[in-house]
Amino acid sequence: MVRTKKHRHARRVRDLRNHREWARRQWINAFDEDWDYEYLLFILKAKLTTMARYFRNRAYIRNGPYYGKQMELAVRLINIILAEGGEVDYARIGIGFKFPYKVNIRNRSRIPSPDHHCMRFICKEQQLRFDKAWMLLWRLLSEKMITWSD
Repeated sequence: MVRTKKHRHARRVRDLRNHREWARRQWINAFDEDWDYEYLLFILKAKLTTMARYFRNRAYIRNGPYYGKQMELAVRLINIILAEGGEVDYARIGIGFKFPYKVNIRNRSRIPSPDHHCMRFICKEQQLRFDKAWMLLWRLLSEKMITWSD
């Protein structure tokens, strides 16, 4: 079967409609009544997830998949921050077990630590994982976000 220009256009319109519907669901899931830093991270995560999917599948520019990977990295860092460095995973295995993630504790002095205010960390590895994710996320956004355009 030969694909005509009309068929390709119809398929592109259908794909874009499906993408918009998926993006709308992402945004609906992101909104919450709690107005703290996590709320803003949920909104940023929804935006980056939507943009990453667009850049991976629909972008016209040549570097689209590369930018999509950078955005997916930012989403993974946001997930670490929202999990407070792995507190849920650590609490699940119980006290007396090792932290389930490998964290290089030797370079602790190079990682700036934000003001944690009332956050509690079970071990120093968990806090370092949170601090690294926080630092890398904002460095990624400040240095790479300006190139994320179509």
